[in-house]
Amino acid sequence: MAGHNAVAQSRRSHETQYGTWEEGIEGSFRSISAHQLCMAWWLHVDGHITRKQLRVYFAAHEMAERRRAASASMRNKTRPLYTIEEVADIIGGRGTKSALAELRADVRQLKALGLVAIESHEIGFASSIKQIDIEDASSFGAMYERVPNGRRTVPVPRRTLRALAAGLSRGVTGVMLATLIRSLFWHKSSGTYRVDGRTKGSWITEVFGISRRAVTDARATLIELGWLEPCETPQWALNRWGAHDKINTDWCPGDATQAKTTSNDNQQTGKSASPRSEFSGGSASPNLTDSLPLKGNQETRRLRHARSRSGVETDPSEGGGSARVVKQRHYKRRSSKQPRKRSRAKPNIRDIQSIDLASIDRLLDLHGQATKFGLWPAGEAARLDFVALAERARARGRRAGAMFYWLLRERKTVFITQHDEDRAARRIKAHLHGPLRETRSEDPPSQGHGARSEDLGRDELFVVACVRVAKQQRIDPADIARKAKGWTRQVWDEAYDAFQRAQFERQNPMAGNPAT
Repeated sequence: MAGHNAVAQSRRSHETQYGTWEEGIEGSFRSISAHQLCMAWWLHVDGHITRKQLRVYFAAHEMAERRRAASASMRNKTRPLYTIEEVADIIGGRGTKSALAELRADVRQLKALGLVAIESHEIGFASSIKQIDIEDASSFGAMYERVPNGRRTVPVPRRTLRALAAGLSRGVTGVMLATLIRSLFWHKSSGTYRVDGRTKGSWITEVFGISRRAVTDARATLIELGWLEPCETPQWALNRWGAHDKINTDWCPGDATQAKTTSNDNQQTGKSASPRSEFSGGSASPNLTDSLPLKGNQETRRLRHARSRSGVETDPSEGGGSARVVKQRHYKRRSSKQPRKRSRAKPNIRDIQSIDLASIDRLLDLHGQATKFGLWPAGEAARLDFVALAERARARGRRAGAMFYWLLRERKTVFITQHDEDRAARRIKAHLHGPLRETRSEDPPSQGHGARSEDLGRDELFVVACVRVAKQQRIDPADIARKAKGWTRQVWDEAYDAFQRAQFERQNPMAGNPAT
């Protein structure tokens, strides 16, 4: 017994000093190079492939690993067969003819790009960025140089691979790939796997092109799902090397969902790793909860009693089974000339309208109600997120009120963009300190003092627009020029230098005329 305790203590000290090791990965794994993982993510971020096509790429790896494992266990090797229906089954979604036709188009585009070719009896993957049919891949080189141990192979667990193929959010996908590259290693000499590592959020933001807010929310989501297990780390180590996390290589998405609804003895441990669709076919209307009771018809979102023409009125607050006879009323049809009924004087968190999102006073009143009911936390940061989600709902939602409530209920702060947060901050400042004066602080520094738009040429105006948009989105202005007009890096540098020289001459008219 004493020897067993000594071995356990020795292993804990070894893990503290050298990391956490595992003997194997449950459910097998797929060997994918770090170069391939970075290449697929960069093609998605740079706009060459869509998120669905990125999922098809991971599905192709899963299909290839299935055939490899099957051929290794069979004595008589048969010719493999790959179908579009199998791809659709892995990534999920509808199996209609139109959906399969769209999926075939995605497969053809991936083949034309050179990333992956899915044929009837063979699957081929690009092993290097040189095999991808694109004009400019210089930004990928800048990204790949900042990836440590970029030439190694990552043993991606097949359950994680199927989850990536089934579809996760953009932030969760990026953080998951970055953590796999930084934290999962296979040592051939010992036949063991290291499953922990340190990753800085700022590194993921700079290398993988994800906002810091999305990185923080994605890491919290992965910890909640059980894919990541945070390790105790002192503050000085967090500041220097980042968070210390351990990857659960035996993770299955069904476990995290099943644990919330069933007991431990009924958890699904051996089934597919495809995550369940929690919101498929659901309505954005608020549901009945104990903390925020709602009455009335949820489809129309009217807080009224149901009245039939027979004069019988049912009260939903009494369980739906009670009814009382009320006085018969006759309603006249409102004429088009009569004025419409004004909106209610005070907003109601149980029936959010578009006018509530347009007024900062009504919106902050809703924030107070949401804080009181426990729907949203208090504090300045939470208030900023509250208003930013309202801006998101106003910009993207057809039913802004219902979409805003859904964003609040599900705590979808990952959907907040930098533009939404900036607009929310300006609205709150204007409410607290009065309207702000119009300034030119958002203009690019290269525009200079006193430069008018009528004094600039067409190319110079385009350069100014690219710089301004790149500053808002925090990306390279040369990428915007390439996507908008097909400019290469050399053309952009020449146009930008010419614009700078012209601006200098406008600001210093005597600089070009030396004194005689």
